[in-house]
Amino acid sequence: MAITRSAVFATLWLLLLVSPAAAAPPSQPDLLIARARSMGLASERNWHILLHYKKTYGGGFRSRISDPNFFLSPQGRENPEAELEATIAGFFLPRTGDGEHPICRFPARLQWLKDRLGISPGDLPETACTEQKELLQTVDARSAVLVFPVGHINSPASMFGHTLLRFDGPTKSNLISFAVNYAADANDKNGLLYAYKGLCGKYKGYYSLMPYYLKVKEYGDLEHRDMWEYRLRLSQEEVDRMLLHTLELERISSQYFFLDENCSFNLLFLIEAARPTLHLSDRTGLWVLPTDTIELARENGIVDEAVYRPSQGARIVKMASLLDAEGQKAALKLAQGKSEPSEAARAGASVQQQREVLDLAAEMVQLRYARKELEKDDFNKLYLKILAQRSRMGKGEDDLYTVAPPPPPDAGHGTVKLGAGGGVRRNEWFGELRLQPAFHDMLDPDQGYIRGAQIKFLDTALRYAPEHDRLWLKSLHLLDIASTSPRDRFFTPLSWKAAAGWDTEAMKDGGDSLIFRVNTGGGFAARSPFGGILHALGEVDLNAGRRFAGNVAAGPGVSLGALEQLTDWWKLQLKGEAFYYLLGDERVAVKGTVAQNFRLTRNDSVNLELSYQEVEGHSVREATLLWNRYF
Repeated sequence: MAITRSAVFATLWLLLLVSPAAAAPPSQPDLLIARARSMGLASERNWHILLHYKKTYGGGFRSRISDPNFFLSPQGRENPEAELEATIAGFFLPRTGDGEHPICRFPARLQWLKDRLGISPGDLPETACTEQKELLQTVDARSAVLVFPVGHINSPASMFGHTLLRFDGPTKSNLISFAVNYAADANDKNGLLYAYKGLCGKYKGYYSLMPYYLKVKEYGDLEHRDMWEYRLRLSQEEVDRMLLHTLELERISSQYFFLDENCSFNLLFLIEAARPTLHLSDRTGLWVLPTDTIELARENGIVDEAVYRPSQGARIVKMASLLDAEGQKAALKLAQGKSEPSEAARAGASVQQQREVLDLAAEMVQLRYARKELEKDDFNKLYLKILAQRSRMGKGEDDLYTVAPPPPPDAGHGTVKLGAGGGVRRNEWFGELRLQPAFHDMLDPDQGYIRGAQIKFLDTALRYAPEHDRLWLKSLHLLDIASTSPRDRFFTPLSWKAAAGWDTEAMKDGGDSLIFRVNTGGGFAARSPFGGILHALGEVDLNAGRRFAGNVAAGPGVSLGALEQLTDWWKLQLKGEAFYYLLGDERVAVKGTVAQNFRLTRNDSVNLELSYQEVEGHSVREATLLWNRYF
């Protein structure tokens, strides 16, 4: 049978009508998505870093970021492949408002996908990202620095220290550089509410990019926190990747947890985004402290030696140490506007001493202005008057006010301590095992930590008496914080302490019992003649236990102490305390302690403690020797 030409055309036309989709060529996004699937890009570590994915116990993935604005797919938080495909498709959406297109919102994702899939700029729609382009030009990042402001013990939000990153440009002054910071949006004044929300992730954390001088002013000038700067060994390409990922995270929120997903932990993602071969965020423990961030970076060989930036408080203390009492009084009086700069020329004072008085006064005036104790006009008038008098004195000695750097944070001991040893109590020998999960005891070596400060969580001690084959819990401190901050003419901080947990204590019948204790107090501290710290605190002690009459005892007390660093490796603590329990089980308890710490290596030390306690005529003597290993 012959087939006519018209029959052939009719058949072809019918096939086109039946399957029109077969003739439509695939779109550019579809081709790229298919290529990404074949390459397995959704399972690559680079993609997981950019989305902050972590494996779940069920074998899936979940992003640490909870903000829906960070995802283009509704399933993006738990589905890396869905988010990857939605991201590719999003880059080809029609043009939107300036800065709103996914190309503007996710520049680090775009750069990675362009490299992996071979996307050229001409393949993408034209978009306006004015703010992003201007910011990249302003920051002009050439290198990155990890910055550690030391702990501010009188502030619960920063007692462990802090970490942030700084992008340095081509200029020599890093004060005009930009810093990226991750912090909780927390404004609660109530300490208990603050702790509850922080521990349970009730606060939102945000990344922010700001001029570095603002952070220096906040930490170094207002809070008197020294800062340590560690330049990161990153290439220009790696610095660019870090900055692009930073831009993706601005104004994006995530749950903030004080103990793990905090300022230090979340900065690790930025460093990993710069160099994905690093494994930092998956090497952390149950909690992450700022010093842990530095330790991880140091172990991976990506940081240079630390550079010390002393706080304004440290500079003032140094300047004041060069003057006698009269000179300090003159500088303070001048800074308060109670005398004229010309009065710095005291009878018998040398020209150099006059310079030092004026320099110290000028520094104090700046501090008063930063604390908002002076209005701008009053500050300018007083400050310029002091500078005018100072200019008449001529140039002084070079480096006169240089503050000697203390040991950097990465020179300090590990944040977990395991102690083992033994001792004798009431003529009975015992062995002791102690675990201090975090962070620092008053008697621990000070290198890299704040002298006179103590922060401990879940500090636990077990004892075993071989003579009676008896094992018991000696103590379990849920929380134990103390701050002894020396006062002087220029700074007048309060010292304080707060502790809660279980202790084995002597009862008025002469026996021992495990009790629950809440102890708090406040007072004053001063520098000792030997360079250490002396303190005096008024305290309140609340005890609960079955051996008490009425199961409770409470009363006021006082504690006196001295903390002396005798050598680099030898630390001495003297302490005396007395309590008069007026409520519940009435009794009087007096205790004296002599404790010493001998630093052997960075992470090894030995403690020797001797104590004597008197409770209602019953005396208790105890001696303990412990070897400590820090991790």
